[in-house]
Amino acid sequence: MNYQRHHLVQTWIAQVGNMLRTALQGELEIEEKSGRADLVTQMDKAVEAYLIDQIHHYFPNDQILGEEGHGHNLTSTQGVLWIIDPIDGTLNFVKQANNFGTMIGIFEDGQAQAGYIYDVMKDDLYYGINGEGVFLNDQPLVPTLDTFLADSLLNINQYHLVGSDPQIQALVNGALGVRGYGSAALEIISILRGEASIYYASRLQPWDFAAGLAIFKELGLKVTDRQGQALDLLEASTVVFASPQVHQEAIQLLNA
Repeated sequence: MNYQRHHLVQTWIAQVGNMLRTALQGELEIEEKSGRADLVTQMDKAVEAYLIDQIHHYFPNDQILGEEGHGHNLTSTQGVLWIIDPIDGTLNFVKQANNFGTMIGIFEDGQAQAGYIYDVMKDDLYYGINGEGVFLNDQPLVPTLDTFLADSLLNINQYHLVGSDPQIQALVNGALGVRGYGSAALEIISILRGEASIYYASRLQPWDFAAGLAIFKELGLKVTDRQGQALDLLEASTVVFASPQVHQEAIQLLNA
């Protein structure tokens, strides 16, 4: 375990939390990206810039991929790669002042080394370290019990519920019920907490899934694309996060 790196990340995330909670007491500068529900604020940019500055200072040889534009021309995952989502759930950040998170995944030569997901308003930090386990606020997190899809809550983007994809509808119908949080960070956290057993999402970017991928790997949970294949850390993908049994059932339904 790289203790220096881990303690630095914890310090940085605490600072990010202070930055974001303070920003919510003032006026946000809001811009649209791809559409009216795809927003970016000055704090998305400020948090990413802060984290990049810290990484460059302490680990100048590492690569960085961030949501707000840094590293989007990367073509290789060789060496150490940090994948950053400064605010996951920006629409919630703007409209609810709640239900958003910050995520950091760290990989070396394409292999997960650490993942951090921070629920900012609850001040809860979930993290997994390769070979060391998974923790919530420095307390070991017990893996959730594996179950069957029929007994599981499914986290899914709401637009899938009105779509026409028969395989997705079979997945929805096979689950006990569906939930949605509007933030990949919180969808993943709900599985870590045992509140749901599967999260299905299309078009997730690497910064949306990298931290969760690292944490799930350490817990023995499954994260793949819709076909059950490994994810590309530099490409957007449909992603299935799930406990092993539920993942197996979901992949069968999605490829029937």
